[in-house]
Order: sequence, then C-alpha cells, then structure tokens
Amino acid sequence: MNCLNCNNEFQSKSKAAKYCSKQCKSQYGVKLRSNKPKVKVCQFCNSEFTPYTSLDKFCSANCRIENMKSKRSRRWSKEATQKRIGKNNPSFKSGMYARDTNKSNNGQKEYLRIRNQMRADMILKHGYLFCEHCKTNQTYQWEMHHLIYRSEKPQHEHLHNPKNLINLCMKCHNWFHKSKANRNQIVEDRKLYELFGEDVRNK
Repeated sequence: MNCLNCNNEFQSKSKAAKYCSKQCKSQYGVKLRSNKPKVKVCQFCNSEFTPYTSLDKFCSANCRIENMKSKRSRRWSKEATQKRIGKNNPSFKSGMYARDTNKSNNGQKEYLRIRNQMRADMILKHGYLFCEHCKTNQTYQWEMHHLIYRSEKPQHEHLHNPKNLINLCMKCHNWFHKSKANRNQIVEDRKLYELFGEDVRNK
C-alpha cells in the first residue's frame, strides 16, 4: 500500500489507512486546502476576487446577503403573493389551516389519550410493553398501528377504538403495512367488520 502524500510503500493493520504517518495525513490535508483558484468571479456583482476557500462564491458577506434577498424577492413577488391569498392558499380550508382541521377531524388528541392508556394498561397487567404480534419486548421503539387505516375510514367513530389498535414493534409494523391481507386474521378475531362494515374483510 502506498501513502497518498509521499507515495512511499507502508504496511498497516487497517485496510482503510491511506497515509504512512500522521504527518503525511496533515500535509496532504494542507495540499487539498491550498488547491483553490487564485481568482474567482463573484456570483452577485461579477467582480473578480481572491477566494479564502475553494467554496467561496461571493466577494463579500454583503454580496452573499444581497444575493439571498434577491432570490427571496423573486420567489415572493407581489404577483406570487397575491396568488396565495385567501382561498388560493394551499393551506386554506374554510378559513382555517388545513393541518389544524385535519388534526381536529381525525381526533388526534383522542387517539393519543387512548394509545397512552392502552400502553399503561399493558404495563399494569404484564409489567412491560411487548409487540402484540411477535410478542417481543426487546426494543424501545413502539408503534400503535390502526388495523383499519385512517385513510380507509377517515373520521369514522370507531377509528381509534382499542379494538382497532395494536401495539407493534417496528419490524411488525412494517410487515402489516406491506399488505392489508396481513391483518385479515385479526379483523376476524376482533370482529372489526361489525364496527367498520363487511368491506374490511379479506382485503
């Protein structure tokens, strides 16, 4: 193996080693840092300047800041701003932000309350949390999975029903999301079709 800096052959215990010594490593780093153009053209004012590093694009901090301002002004011109006012704004929904109404409609606070209560009950009964599918407790990452997806039955009154929730490890959570057919047995065992309708059976 040859050193990248002095090109001398050397032996090393690590296959990733590139230098024969710390001194060579330091010298090679200096060479890389010094390998920069002597003159560059400022991308804002087009004047020539001597860069401090090879990554410098502007002759001064003022040019860099003015360049940022010019991009903002081009993006948020009066015409562009006018197009995003009121109902034209992507987040507009009945005079409120869509993200706020989504949380309200999906009962996010109610879901979090039920999820925390289910986990507390599991710890009280068994002494620890575990995956209800593979039964492992050797993880610290848990996911409370909706057997009938939120996207299937949005705003359904039983969406956050404990019967529709199952505590899973990350591996099993990913497995359930690979195919709706993976939940078929649990849908039958928990009789979720009585809550959500026959169309959730044998997906």
